[in-house]
Amino acid sequence: MKRIGLPLAALLTALSLTLTACGGVSEDDLAEELADNGGVSEAQADCIAEKVFDSDLNDDQIDALGSDAENLEDTDLSAEEQAELLEVFTTATTECITE
Repeated sequence: MKRIGLPLAALLTALSLTLTACGGVSEDDLAEELADNGGVSEAQADCIAEKVFDSDLNDDQIDALGSDAENLEDTDLSAEEQAELLEVFTTATTECITE
């Protein structure tokens, strides 16, 4: 299994800071930011974004990726929603990077 280069929490924080100008996050925006700033290839970034958007996350959870919050705890998401977002993102990243 390949090792993931960036800690996922740090990656989520970086994404939230770079996607803030969008006002809402699209699958293409997420893939582009992952490829540009996430240390993953374009194919891996596309895979991660697709899995995140195909998940059962609600719009608020997806939009949290583009919030200007320093971390997930600073969003309006409940602790349960934060945990679910981190789990989906972690699983997607792990699956897409190790394929």
